[in-house]
Amino acid sequence: MPRLIRSRTAGFTLVELLVTLALLGVVGAIAARMVMGQQRFFHQTNETMSLRRELRTAMSMVPADLRGISSVGGDIASFDATQITFRATLGAAVICGKPNTTTIDLPPLNMARTTLTNWYAQPDVGDTVYAFRADSMGAGGDSWTAHRITSVAADATLCPGSPFTDNTLDAGKTRWRVTVTPAFADSVKVGAAVRFGRSARLSMAAGSSGSFYLARAEYVAGAWTAAVPIAGPFLAPSASGSGGVRLQMFDSLGAAVSSGGNLRSISRIDLILRGQGANSSGAVAGKTTPKDSIAFRIALRNRQ
Repeated sequence: MPRLIRSRTAGFTLVELLVTLALLGVVGAIAARMVMGQQRFFHQTNETMSLRRELRTAMSMVPADLRGISSVGGDIASFDATQITFRATLGAAVICGKPNTTTIDLPPLNMARTTLTNWYAQPDVGDTVYAFRADSMGAGGDSWTAHRITSVAADATLCPGSPFTDNTLDAGKTRWRVTVTPAFADSVKVGAAVRFGRSARLSMAAGSSGSFYLARAEYVAGAWTAAVPIAGPFLAPSASGSGGVRLQMFDSLGAAVSSGGNLRSISRIDLILRGQGANSSGAVAGKTTPKDSIAFRIALRNRQ
């Protein structure tokens, strides 16, 4: 009788399959944890970089806006720990014509040979014109006087034959006629410099997502414009100054100036901004929201 040889079919036992699945589960959990950790690190790093970029934006814009104001000249209207209302500089020009004591004419913005009129927004009714007065032969008698604009008109025929424009290359270009009150002094002559100011406000404004942004608004033609965010998001504002923004004013001796004090004595503005990440990464980033802050001091001009 031939010997019957029992052959064994190749495969895995149930115990081996269970052990393999358990090991694959452990390895998969470790890999998923590493991937989640990398994603969390990436999102938090991205938010931190975005936050610091917004703080740098505020640091570059706010001092440039505030450094040009003159507290002695009454440019600061009001302030508290979270906002400041001030007169911002719009631009400057040189008078090319003076038809009467309440009217001045200005050269075109796009002159061919040089630039004598420049502003980031066209002056409007209610804005301020500062005119340079040469009341004496010495620098001690020179001064600036403030005048409120009552009308602004554009006309290509103004300043005919003016030495400040080219009769050929600047022909047909728009000039500007500005009427003010009170009247200009006789010492404000053709060729004198003028600069333009407009009331502006820096404050914290809530965005559509509920976050707070440092925003800027202007007072144009008798009404405040909508606040335009310039940097953020920041922490919610607090009247005590512990929130996203804190403003402090000091005189030339370093003494603090209160919001109800002598605003013309302000010599320095200290500003602290406290930002937080937008946390746009959702659950991946967990409950950690990046936060950072920046502080800077702004010395004002025309101190006495």
